[in-house]
Amino acid sequence: MESRLEQTQVELQAQRRENAQLKEQLAAQAVTLQQTLDDTSVPSQQASTDGVHEGAEQVTLVQPAVGPNPEADDAEALATHEAQPPSPHALLKEWYQRYPNTFFKGHTKPLKVGIHQDLAAREPWSGKLIRRALANYVNLPRYLKSVREGGERIDLDGQLAGKVDKEAALHAAEKRKAKQKRVETTERVQHTPQKKPLEKKSAHLSTPTITTQTIQAKGEEADKVRQEKPLSMEDKLKDLQQRFKAR
Repeated sequence: MESRLEQTQVELQAQRRENAQLKEQLAAQAVTLQQTLDDTSVPSQQASTDGVHEGAEQVTLVQPAVGPNPEADDAEALATHEAQPPSPHALLKEWYQRYPNTFFKGHTKPLKVGIHQDLAAREPWSGKLIRRALANYVNLPRYLKSVREGGERIDLDGQLAGKVDKEAALHAAEKRKAKQKRVETTERVQHTPQKKPLEKKSAHLSTPTITTQTIQAKGEEADKVRQEKPLSMEDKLKDLQQRFKAR
């Protein structure tokens, strides 16, 4: 039994030694791997930083000096101007050129019902601006005159798109008559001569101040008048009575 225990202890010690040697070998391998990784990462970082600096140098060498460019400024100003919405009247002028088979300056044709939706699909402007520009066109006297019952309507391409019904024709006729009345009234007012407003006289009257001197002067004037005119018998009697009463 004792011999077996001794052998077992010897074997355990040998295994412990082997384990210690294996641990030392693993630790040495780990240190070697760490050093290898560190050695490989440093050159790559240097290469990357060198590449960045070289690229920066190349950019600074190749990039020309930026100065004022009038053409670029004009293009930018034109783009800003185009981005601003035009007035309804200006937009209608553009439609005369953009849709020559639909919008006419002379002989006019009725437009398709709901053509504002087709314009909204093609134009970059808001629906409100499109409706206002379209209202400027459809309220023209020549357009109202063209809206007659049975007339052919056209779309944005000048193609036939329905006919004018009786209700639309009556509505256009009423609007046309109302416009004519307004024009006649305006012309009548312009040709009527305007009366000049009467100038008001000033009502400020100066009130005379009555003094003793004024009374005496009036009495003297009355005496002079009496002396100049011949007195009748009745006047003489009255004068005597007044003098007697005064005494």
